[in-house]
Amino acid sequence: MCGLYLIGIVKDIGVQLAGLDVQTAANAVAMIAIFNTAGRLILGALSDKMSRLKLVGASLAVTAAAMLTLSYATLNFGLFFTCVAAIAFCFGGNITVFPAIVSDFFGLKNHSKNYGIVYQGFGIGALSGSFIAVFLGGFKPTFVIFGLLCLLACIIAISLKPPVEKAEEKKALRLKATERTA
Repeated sequence: MCGLYLIGIVKDIGVQLAGLDVQTAANAVAMIAIFNTAGRLILGALSDKMSRLKLVGASLAVTAAAMLTLSYATLNFGLFFTCVAAIAFCFGGNITVFPAIVSDFFGLKNHSKNYGIVYQGFGIGALSGSFIAVFLGGFKPTFVIFGLLCLLACIIAISLKPPVEKAEEKKALRLKATERTA
């Protein structure tokens, strides 16, 4: 929800909350694209080396911190761009890691239909984020709700456990691959 909401309004946030001129604030749109791509590359690679759920949990914690900073801190050029970069980086990274998590949980045989359901969450997040913002009437209360939702999602992500049989299956496949190369 945070990344999708931010993409559409980042210029307005820069102008209204950070006091930037329109042209400077509009540069945040390009920065979102750069950090979104970097997040995909870096977190995607990291997800092959560490627990994907812990990685998503960490990125949700960073996103929560950035959203709450946007709400409570007095924003300037540097703080505004740092928060926007962090949110874009984590958003891009999460989009990259989610398909692998779905595969870990449901296997490749069921990946397409299950990821299709998970991906609907992005659309629902985009719509509900806008409705929440209209209902709350401003950027700051919306950022607080988004930040709290990210913290809740972080707790859920780090407390989830992949199905045991999938973990054992992967371990057996790695062992076979190691035996072939040895």
